[in-house]
Amino acid sequence: MKAFYFLIISLLASIFFVGVGRAQDHGHHRGHKILEYKDSTRTLGHDFLDKGTFEFHKRSFFMFTINKGELLNYSALASGAGIGYYSPSWKNFHFGFSGFFVFQLFENNIYEPDPTTDNTNRYEILLFDMNDLTNKHDLDRLEELYLTYEREKLNIIFGRQKFNSPFLNEQDNRMRANLFNGVNIEYKLGEWDLTAAVFNKVTIRGTVDWYTIEDSYGVYPFGRSPFGVPSQYKGNVKSRGIGVLGAQYNKNGLSVEAWNYFNENVFNMSFVESLYSWDIKKTKLFFGGQGFYQTAVNYGGNKNQSMAYILKDEWTYGLGSRVGFKKGNSKWSLNYLHIANEGRFLFPREWGREQFFTSLPRERYEGSGAVNAVMLKYEYELPEKGWSFFVGASAVNHSELSDYRMNKYGVPSYFHFVASADYKFKGYLKGLEARVFVANKTAQNPDDVPDQFRINRVDLWNMNVVVDYRF
Repeated sequence: MKAFYFLIISLLASIFFVGVGRAQDHGHHRGHKILEYKDSTRTLGHDFLDKGTFEFHKRSFFMFTINKGELLNYSALASGAGIGYYSPSWKNFHFGFSGFFVFQLFENNIYEPDPTTDNTNRYEILLFDMNDLTNKHDLDRLEELYLTYEREKLNIIFGRQKFNSPFLNEQDNRMRANLFNGVNIEYKLGEWDLTAAVFNKVTIRGTVDWYTIEDSYGVYPFGRSPFGVPSQYKGNVKSRGIGVLGAQYNKNGLSVEAWNYFNENVFNMSFVESLYSWDIKKTKLFFGGQGFYQTAVNYGGNKNQSMAYILKDEWTYGLGSRVGFKKGNSKWSLNYLHIANEGRFLFPREWGREQFFTSLPRERYEGSGAVNAVMLKYEYELPEKGWSFFVGASAVNHSELSDYRMNKYGVPSYFHFVASADYKFKGYLKGLEARVFVANKTAQNPDDVPDQFRINRVDLWNMNVVVDYRF
């Protein structure tokens, strides 16, 4: 009941902030409102800086997880707020910066190892700082800090920034998102949007620190190596950063995107996705495919293969497909993913969440090979009333728990169900959003799963209530 009261108080606080005021809309750049500055007849502060835009974000997040039987259950409530400033444009340059703080209002068991398995919490801990369990009341970090040059079809961003692609992205499903430090160049060429970026640092969801790319390996739990022992790459990977190339096309019902991720001295991965849609009377039909290919670079981060992130000869590929239709406010799709048994699909979880057609919240495919997954997805939107709904159900077949060459994290084959309802307030409460999200994962063969591989993986319910306010 304490958690419920805290959530109500946080919601009321969010509503209170609605009365503070709203920023004026001066156009947009990368999601922020930008005003072009043209005149400088008085002072820097009064005539230039005060024409910038302030943005405010308040978030409260309540989560609890119910594990099977005597395994430990968890719950937590976090609340926080942040503010950002985005300057007007001067001679095609502008800058921005932002920060955010988080407070722990309630927790139950998230710092306690499970008595049966000695496993620790997986989901709720990422609302806070998983690397400093003593810090519960002052989790703050500087987030964006960038300078942008923007001219016609060219956009260059220097510094700490948001970046989103199919694998390197914000993965913002807790209190704070990932951000990256480096240089990002965006260019529009006809119908194509081109991207070239290099990043050397990242701040990770569930932490407050900035990490070099090589130090970011192993911030999250790192599973088992192909040798059947706990992975030892944490602190032992050598890499100067990651480079990204992307190309996106969207016209006449056809969308295509291609990305390449080169993690210096560790791995290279290429990804392609294509979707095509067409209208038949009042129904829109669509189908698509996606695929990736990954291979090690040099020795996979360390010549000592017991300390490498990926073995020097390791490689794999995956293929996915989607078919579906949209009619009125409803959208259905049937999705499939196959990851080959040549090797494990490896992409640091610290850098983002993979966006396969079959991806559902509260589980990933990273660390796995020899995977087959089928997912049915339904979406329903009532934009004029502010409501949107989502339901997904999948069957995911993994290799055996004992097959550490293909199953890095020891995830059993499972059935996966998620449902969410989102509501965006209107009128005086515009900017306030609420979301209820529920996930269930059930082992396909529960009698064959030891508790050590069950807790926080399968045979569980995970429930979430999230309240956001932005202006």
